[in-house]
Amino acid sequence: MRTSDLVQRFVRSRMARLAVAFALIALSAWAFFPYVGYRIASSAFVNAELVRVTAPIAGRLTRDLPRKGDFIEQPATVTLIEELSRDHRHMLQLTSQHAVATERADLARTQLTEIAAADDKLAKRTQIYRDGMIARLGHERDESNAEKTGCLAEVEHRREVGSRMEQLVKGGTASQVRSNEALASHQAASTRCDMADARLQRLQTELVSAQDGVFLRDGANDAPYSQQQRDRLLLRRQELENKVLDESLQSSQLAAEMSEERERLDRLSHFDLRLPAHHVVWSVAASPGSTVSEGQTLLDLAACEHRFVAVELPGREFEQIKAGAPAFVRLIGSDDWKQGQVRQVRGSAARADDRLLAAQVPKPDPNSITVEVGLPQDDAPTDRNNFCNIGRLAEVRFERTGFGLLDGLGRKLQHLLGYFKRDATAADQATSN
Repeated sequence: MRTSDLVQRFVRSRMARLAVAFALIALSAWAFFPYVGYRIASSAFVNAELVRVTAPIAGRLTRDLPRKGDFIEQPATVTLIEELSRDHRHMLQLTSQHAVATERADLARTQLTEIAAADDKLAKRTQIYRDGMIARLGHERDESNAEKTGCLAEVEHRREVGSRMEQLVKGGTASQVRSNEALASHQAASTRCDMADARLQRLQTELVSAQDGVFLRDGANDAPYSQQQRDRLLLRRQELENKVLDESLQSSQLAAEMSEERERLDRLSHFDLRLPAHHVVWSVAASPGSTVSEGQTLLDLAACEHRFVAVELPGREFEQIKAGAPAFVRLIGSDDWKQGQVRQVRGSAARADDRLLAAQVPKPDPNSITVEVGLPQDDAPTDRNNFCNIGRLAEVRFERTGFGLLDGLGRKLQHLLGYFKRDATAADQATSN
């Protein structure tokens, strides 16, 4: 019997037809199973929020400007803008004020030094005047004391002469007139002694005051001219000390303001951007070397570790989809299913999303809801180099209640199929090698 006849008989046999029927039934069940155990949405796409970087200063972009599509592995700091011209007017004004305050303080210190030298000279003159006055009063006191001693001796002599004259008058030897003259001379000498004693007391008082620094002579002045000048210099020294303190304080404040202004100018001379990790450069609005103005958009960064999938479902599913519930996402063209988590659910009547997103979000249809599913972080380098798959279409499955067993069996079967597929791919590669 020929081979073609055997094949024809096998194809027409009952067992072959039953096998084909069972295979078609199994394939149909396998294709229909996801719709039984899951809520399936095939119009989803991957999205992410953008971080927009604008120019805080006007200047020229450097060559370190990141390029579109660059993935940032680790945090890095790059210099994006260099200032073309600086405004130094405020710095020059502060420098001028600081110089003037410093010169005023130095001038006041110089005047204080001159006043101190003049005060030393006046102090020496005052001491010389005091010592001379004390010596002079001491000599005058000694003169008055000597005059008092002589006067007392003369009074004693006049008293004896008067006593003898009284005896002679009583004896009739001398006249009464001579006795009166002797008595008058005695009284005059006694008066001179009293005056000498009063002058001696006055000199003693002046001497004690002079030793204490108060001079009772020279009219109404209690101090010499040199001491009065020292008092004037004391007041002037206090004024200059206050001026030095004020100017020094102002100079210190101006120096601090100059330091802050210098740091501000250094900051404004260039703009350093801290690039966050796990971000991709989504768009670049300028080219290196071009001039930018303040507030101009430079680039947008997409956060790869905060990607999500936006899904539209019928409005009747609002109560079944809860925030935090698991969801399974498969990117179109890939066989890998990744488990995500529902982040938020919005109705169709909600206001439009005003976030800055990488992919454009269409307006939801009436009687529908928008579900956002957060994606797990993917460390695959291919995803990083492909803008982290942002904008790529995806299929999302939400687990139905009561189909946990079927879901587990389905995942096991998918795992086995994937395992067999990897083994077959490895065998083909080994055969080709």
